[in-house]
Amino acid sequence: MPLVITHFMSGGIMVGFLAIGFFFFRFWQKTRDSLFAVFAASFWVLAVERVVLLLTTRGVGPDSLIHEQRPYVYLIRFFAFLLIIVAFWMKNRRTA
Repeated sequence: MPLVITHFMSGGIMVGFLAIGFFFFRFWQKTRDSLFAVFAASFWVLAVERVVLLLTTRGVGPDSLIHEQRPYVYLIRFFAFLLIIVAFWMKNRRTA
């Protein structure tokens, strides 16, 4: 896939993550439920991950996909998913 299309699709995914984050942020403003705030933060972290991935991608072809397998990209994703896990844990701990 050409690099331009790859960047375009990655930008679209990033905008989607930002939009979903703002969606959850709006629900947090209405309900003040911390679960929505953490979901918004995790989607914004995933949007940052897409920006980091775009800034580190060089070249065209199979070499451009190697950057997605870098540890720092996975660490950013891990942090986002860890936020979601912690949010569920906090939500279930409070109601029990």
